[in-house]
This record gives sequence, structure tokens and C-alpha cells, in this order.
Amino acid sequence: MLRLQRIRDFLPFLAIIAFYIYLIFHMFRGSQGLVQWVNHKQDLDRLSVVQKEITAEQERLELYAASLRSTGLDIDRLEQRARKILYVSHPNDITIWLDVGQ
Repeated sequence: MLRLQRIRDFLPFLAIIAFYIYLIFHMFRGSQGLVQWVNHKQDLDRLSVVQKEITAEQERLELYAASLRSTGLDIDRLEQRARKILYVSHPNDITIWLDVGQ
């Protein structure tokens, strides 16, 4: 009987300890715990770098597209692109073929 009484007296203390352990575990490992916060911070840093790269690429492409519009058509760029695609050169140009593959 004395043993059962001791367990009953100690049970609320064990419940409080178990509750604190539960809270501490979820403070670190829960879905909004410290470990997840660090992971979100790393993801945010990585994604901000990707966003900057994509923004720079977008700006470059917008400038390129603006140069190809009929209102601001850059004739030199158009000629350069056409020569590259069609593999042609001006009659006064000197063409030097390089055998790079070997």
C-alpha cells in the first residue's frame, strides 16, 4: 500500500516532466522548430541567389528582345545573327576555319 501511495504522489511530477520533454522535443524537431527554421533560412538564401540569377537573365533577354523590335532594330546585330545562322560572310571578309575538334 505504501508503494502504491508513493507512485500516486510521484505521478503528477512524472506527467509534468513528460510534458516538458514533449515540449522541448517539438521546440527543436517539430514542424516549426529550430531545425526547420534553420532549413527554411538556408532555403531562403539559396532561392534568393537563384532569383537574382533569373532576374539578371531576364534583364539580358529583355534588352536583347528590345534590340530586335522594329522600332529599335539594330541592323548590325541583325546582320551578325543572320551570318551566324546562315554561315555566310561578306565578300570582302576573310574567313579562317579552325579545326577545333581534334
